[in-house]
Amino acid sequence: MSWQENLINKLAMKEKIVYMVYDPFGLCFEPAIAKKIAESGVFFGDVNDSISLRLIFEEWADSFVHNALLIRISDKNQYIPFDIMRTAIKVDFHIDKFIPCLDSDVLGLIDSQHYQYLMDVTSAYRVGKLNYLDSMDFILRHIYKIAPEIIQTDVDLIRLLIRKHYLGIEMPQAIERRLISILSMQAKFKEWDFTRLIPNRAEFFTFLQRQWAFYLETQVFDNEIRRSLQSDEHLIVPFDDHDIRVFVDNLFADGILKAIEFEGLSETHWAWVGVIGDNQCSDFLRFEHLLTKLEKIFSNPDGNLFNEGFWGEVSQESGVLNANSYLLMDKLCDANKERLIQVNNNINRYFETWLLNSFGRLISTPSINNPNMVHKIPAWLAQKIHQGEKVCLLVMDGMGFQQWTRIKSCLAELNNIRFEESFSFAWVPTITSISRQALFSGKRPQLFSESLLTTDKEAALWRSFWDDQGLMQNEITFEKKVEKNATLESFTDLFHSPSLKAIGFVINFIDEQMHGMKAGMSGLNAVLDNWLKTWGFSLKINALIDFGFTVVVTSDHGNQEAVGEGWKNEGVKAETKGERVRLYRQPVNYSSDNENVLEWPAKKFGLPSDIYPLVSKGHHAFIQSGKKVVGHGGISLHEVVVPFVTITRRNDAKESEF
Repeated sequence: MSWQENLINKLAMKEKIVYMVYDPFGLCFEPAIAKKIAESGVFFGDVNDSISLRLIFEEWADSFVHNALLIRISDKNQYIPFDIMRTAIKVDFHIDKFIPCLDSDVLGLIDSQHYQYLMDVTSAYRVGKLNYLDSMDFILRHIYKIAPEIIQTDVDLIRLLIRKHYLGIEMPQAIERRLISILSMQAKFKEWDFTRLIPNRAEFFTFLQRQWAFYLETQVFDNEIRRSLQSDEHLIVPFDDHDIRVFVDNLFADGILKAIEFEGLSETHWAWVGVIGDNQCSDFLRFEHLLTKLEKIFSNPDGNLFNEGFWGEVSQESGVLNANSYLLMDKLCDANKERLIQVNNNINRYFETWLLNSFGRLISTPSINNPNMVHKIPAWLAQKIHQGEKVCLLVMDGMGFQQWTRIKSCLAELNNIRFEESFSFAWVPTITSISRQALFSGKRPQLFSESLLTTDKEAALWRSFWDDQGLMQNEITFEKKVEKNATLESFTDLFHSPSLKAIGFVINFIDEQMHGMKAGMSGLNAVLDNWLKTWGFSLKINALIDFGFTVVVTSDHGNQEAVGEGWKNEGVKAETKGERVRLYRQPVNYSSDNENVLEWPAKKFGLPSDIYPLVSKGHHAFIQSGKKVVGHGGISLHEVVVPFVTITRRNDAKESEF
């Protein structure tokens, strides 16, 4: 019997029983256990407030399904209503007895998906009982593949940092601190500021960008002169090393590092990859690099690699790829256009299948460093405020990664800020009233069922969240249609009060433009570029930072270019008729022959029990056949996975005047 079966067998899932599962290690989310729970048909609740718990309990009690209700708690002090507590059978899920050689506090830091591997490797190596620090080091070596004792040179170090940040390896802060402590003990690395470079992706790539400029300077003079240059004294990254060069090529092609203006480099030098030349040529090279990379990944993908981090990275890269394709559309041959269509179709096909199987787990799974779903963003912001920061949540309604690529280019003129780019998952159906209310309230949609199809309650939900966090009303503000404040003065009037700590802003421009856009995605991106300049987007972001705010730019949902396939009258009135979604208040009979329409399991996935959505897959739209549209509501990658970007002042930049 496997350890997963050992735990699952504690539960009679086909009996109408309430189980209170104390699960401090997140074992309910371990892949094999999560699959068993999902397949059993049990009601599963992983909730942090009694109202949510009450809704789940009453829904289960009133149902005719004779399956168990599992209530997962991670804290035994969590309040549970007495009548629910009284009826529940208490069960403990602990990992200690299955991995006894590692410190339980360290095990509690890492994702439960790693536990099976740790059992295998500790058994294979016959590991004895390890203390807290030794357990940390064991995790570093075997989970994150980092052996600090063999990092002896600058090349080793850069290879580690690029692998961590380029591949998006996230590790708990306590384990990062352990890595920093070990590396800082080595005198040879005294020039390296690990406290900034290891935890912070944006800080590392800003550092690498500056180092690139120093490196280029060293390539245009002979060795004797070069040794006297001040830039050479500051150059500590060995870019000429073969292993580093391979990474650098990819970093420039992916747009993570930016090519710079430079003269004097020999024509055959490899460093031209990071020097500004023919812009269109550079765009095409990046397009070809990303297209080939994604083709390779999705020609025969390993489904075991599919998780939210994988799809977040794919969304970012394919966003850059597609944004570049519209800039190059007149220059792309038919074969390249067909390759792009095919890779987008493959990505969506795999993503949509994964999402249907994983969305329930995603709702409940704790985030590591950044919120993995939009309803978890307010709690993440609250941590910032409790640490003494002021935050502005700027929601760009309808923004996907294609549009973020354009916005990021606009912000490049601000050389005193840094980005921390990540992603978050929108709620499905991907419509404003559902996902944006979840974003501002910090709640699942089933908890605001009365306002599900309107946005009129957003300000109240935002203020209610911060009231629960202990903020005063004069420390909170909320404003929609911020783009109507065209001048810098009128914009800063929205947040000039020194008492403000939590700002909620909505910019509706992208969403409003997409619904009337006849020129498709290329037209949407073009009008966005123009608006960013005329509205002065970068100046307004800079003003927020000057006033001391950490700015978080995100979206309630993205968008998808689609083609109408028509839709027959179902005989039932739809509550909402979007281009990519239909919402009903009762079950609908529809032809299952249409493989591009999916009945989304709303009740299972956190929506009110009286909502029945039909959502679009692929490029399908519920509109006139053949008509093209940019819309949302469906489950394509670029509707669901949206940018989550933190913008702050660079540590080496001039302090604010305000």
